[in-house]
Amino acid sequence: MAAKITLVAILIFSMVIPFLGYVLGNRKEKSFKASLAVNLVLFFGTVVVADMLLFSGHIYAASDTAASAAEGWRYMAAALSTGLSCIGAGVKVTGVSQLRDSYYDEKYRNNQANYGEYEAKENYMDQIEDFFDEWNLNGYCKEYQKFFTSVEEVIKAPGEASTKNQLINNAASMAQYFNTLSTNLRKIQEDANNEIKDAVEQINSYAQNIASLNRQINQIEANYGDANDLRDKRNALIDDLAQIVNVSINEEDIGNGLTDFRVSINGQTLVAGYDYNKLYTEARADKRNASDAAALYDVKWESGQNFNLYSPSLGGQMKALVDIRDGCNGEFEQYKVDENGDYILDSDGNKVLESVLRNEQNTDFKGIPYYQSQLNQFISTLSESVNNVLKSGLTSDGTQHGISLFVTQTNTDTMTALNITVNPELVKDADKLATRSSAATGQAEADIMEQLRKLQSEKIFDGGTGAYFLESMVSDMSIDSSNATNMLDNYNNLRTTIQNQRLSIMGVDTDEEAMDMMKFQQAYNLNSKMMSVMNEIYDKLINGTGL
Repeated sequence: MAAKITLVAILIFSMVIPFLGYVLGNRKEKSFKASLAVNLVLFFGTVVVADMLLFSGHIYAASDTAASAAEGWRYMAAALSTGLSCIGAGVKVTGVSQLRDSYYDEKYRNNQANYGEYEAKENYMDQIEDFFDEWNLNGYCKEYQKFFTSVEEVIKAPGEASTKNQLINNAASMAQYFNTLSTNLRKIQEDANNEIKDAVEQINSYAQNIASLNRQINQIEANYGDANDLRDKRNALIDDLAQIVNVSINEEDIGNGLTDFRVSINGQTLVAGYDYNKLYTEARADKRNASDAAALYDVKWESGQNFNLYSPSLGGQMKALVDIRDGCNGEFEQYKVDENGDYILDSDGNKVLESVLRNEQNTDFKGIPYYQSQLNQFISTLSESVNNVLKSGLTSDGTQHGISLFVTQTNTDTMTALNITVNPELVKDADKLATRSSAATGQAEADIMEQLRKLQSEKIFDGGTGAYFLESMVSDMSIDSSNATNMLDNYNNLRTTIQNQRLSIMGVDTDEEAMDMMKFQQAYNLNSKMMSVMNEIYDKLINGTGL
């Protein structure tokens, strides 16, 4: 406080003493000029001392005073120079530059592709997991066990129509359950297929907007203007595009303020300067997997160039959608047959799948076709085993040969989880269900049912029991789901880290800016005060003295 009072006193005396000497002395032009010179020397000397005190922080901190005073004086000089050079013109801005780091941009976009991929996978795996959780709790354990429980009841009373009807009803309930499960999986596949079409439309929209921005940016910068806002908008579009599909960027200076900006996806050019290549979807004529929904989309370039959906470099949401929809290493669910057209069986008597691969590279994600093929394999093995046992026997009265319990809804040769149903003849007449192997007197009346009951514990499902086979499928599903969730969390954390690194270069630190604003405000206040005092001094000298 004492320092401030001292400065005010010095400032007053620096103005009063010279002019008091002029007024009391000989009022000549030379005396006035001398008084004015003394006034300016004393005044600016006082300002220097004030700067030292203002920016030092402590009147006795000698080591900091010099540096702080210099800083304050620098602000004052900058303010004066700007004001003197732009009198009547306000603030002069020489230019605005854009600060970006291509390294962090590339890291961010690569991570965006990974994030988009596992975000989509987690979403779809959650849906699949919901179906299988229901199956695990209320479906398989309930329906499968109910079927074999009803077999045991028939063993106890093979001649009773009620027990045989119950077995047929439980078999129908189990078949209907697998119908529903397969239908739900197909619905997920169709949803992923529709999202692929939506993604293609989004890619085309981004490509069109980027090409348009390329033209606008070049028009402005060719005339020595700043197109930073448009460049920011273009970068934002590319960031969004990178979440759909992996992208690579290349910008070259072609002279006269123009640049050639290109965007590539999957190793192929999407945007080239002012032009862009458009993608479109086309429904498949043939199924990639036997259990596929009809007319799934392939993606092609309108230019006729091939677009490889199964490239490892595809990335983004598009890769996830393709993996979910097609998956299963790109295999057809097709059984091997010999030259006679008969199915080839393995050592356990199971039909052998033929892996027919397309020219495209394999995917490494199981997807819907895998789970469908597993369900189909289970149903095919179960229905074939049950039907073979029943067809080898006789009805309970020994008058008729047994017939198949399970048939297809469409009367095709291939039994699947989608088309399995119970034989309508048995629904009409339960007595046609075979229960015994012989009509001879003294033969067991339910030995066929005994053979049927043993199927529950036999390892006929790819070397394991039915329960083990389906539990393994659920385990595969859980692993895929857990992996998608973990990878999504990892890439989400990486995205935050990389974005912070980008902002450290091209963003604004609010704390740092606030400190700078305080410094600039202090310098401005000091200069404003100085100009105000000088204005008052010269007003008094010129207008007050009459000189």
